[in-house]
Amino acid sequence: MSITPVSLDKLSTVPLAKRKSDSDEQDFGAPYKQGDRFSDFLCSLPNLGAVRDLFGLRDTIISAKRQGKPVIVGCGGHVVDAGLTPLLNRLIELRIITGMALTGAALLQDVEIALSGHTVRLRPKDAGDGVLRISQETGTLINEAIGFGAGEGWGIGRSVGTKLLDAEDAQHLDHSLLATAARHDIPITVHPAIGADAFNLHPTAHGESLGATGMTDFRLLVSMMAAASGGVLINIASGIVLPHVFEHAVDAARNLGHTIDKLSVAVIDQVASAHATHLAEHLSHPGGHGYKLTGPDEIIVPLLFASVLETLENDIA
Repeated sequence: MSITPVSLDKLSTVPLAKRKSDSDEQDFGAPYKQGDRFSDFLCSLPNLGAVRDLFGLRDTIISAKRQGKPVIVGCGGHVVDAGLTPLLNRLIELRIITGMALTGAALLQDVEIALSGHTVRLRPKDAGDGVLRISQETGTLINEAIGFGAGEGWGIGRSVGTKLLDAEDAQHLDHSLLATAARHDIPITVHPAIGADAFNLHPTAHGESLGATGMTDFRLLVSMMAAASGGVLINIASGIVLPHVFEHAVDAARNLGHTIDKLSVAVIDQVASAHATHLAEHLSHPGGHGYKLTGPDEIIVPLLFASVLETLENDIA
């Protein structure tokens, strides 16, 4: 059978003026000029794609701050390991961040920084016999704090944050989220994964205390989410644990009769997992907005931090 090329002479077209625009020249970037201010740099960015989401999230945070609405930030371990805690601590001090949630990995890294000024990753190759071992001081402080906090009816976040403030050997508290939150009486919760978090691999670990304080923190997070209408929830560098925890906390709050709407939800991660993406899409309904900023948090978070402070300059002077 012979097949010949079809004629395209009768293809229909549409006038350019009737085509829907994907981008407009008014949103294009502008060349940055040497010596310009940071605000000029922000204005030079194209108001498209990820930048549009960055500015949208910035404006949502600013609106929440001015209206007295909550801004809740969740952090995985990479946030601490990437050196972002001083920026977040400043937002806590300014009462822009009103609540926080950490994974167990973030808790461990935060305490390591508070005690030593650096983080330490557990790698078998670093041990001569190939056996993973948590630092003695880190595990002792975390687990003793949890044990004491369980008796006081506290959660993990408050227990460890308070312990750090009282610890004589914690010389780097200005880099600790837990200590800063405790100092400024900002609720901070920790959501452990028993058996996955390295501080479980320590002789002072006590399962009953860990379970009790972890459950207290979940209940505290439910209370935070119950009052989150009109606010902002930001999940940074946690692809599995915190997206599930946030979703269950909102479900529990709604189950108890609380209305949660107009909540804007942002996910900042190198690779946004399906769970994190679902979080931004699901919890932002009804009435809120979902933002997905995919890329290195060590670049995105400082840009967001600086753009928020730049815009709020007169409010916080």
